[in-house]
Amino acid sequence: MQRLRLGWRLARLWPHRFGELRPHNCFDFVGFTYDVAARTASLRWIANEYATTGQPRSLLVEMRGVSHLSATPRNPEMPLSEDSCLSVVGGVEASEPTAARINSDVPAGWHFVFTFMSGFVPRIGAESVCLLPQ
Repeated sequence: MQRLRLGWRLARLWPHRFGELRPHNCFDFVGFTYDVAARTASLRWIANEYATTGQPRSLLVEMRGVSHLSATPRNPEMPLSEDSCLSVVGGVEASEPTAARINSDVPAGWHFVFTFMSGFVPRIGAESVCLLPQ
């Protein structure tokens, strides 16, 4: 298990910190879950036709100690296929709107923002985040 913590430069974590995993090219997003009692949110990807031999067949990003969860809806004019394609990962200050400039730095107390090509944007404030290749 590779453990990632808030406060590290997100630019180093995604996708570069994950080596050749490249979730924006080689993996398709399949969904997320939120466990209220455990205060965890999980985002899941599966390998697609562009994944190379030796890459995990799936990825799980688990966020623990969730204090905020919200989402901007997808653009209904975009094809449904764009829901699976990650565009940008970054962070915004907890007090800023989701549409604010997304930063590669995600200090403690900021929210992670996962932007998909369809316009769907989950926003999660959490104490820690882990990548769990499966």
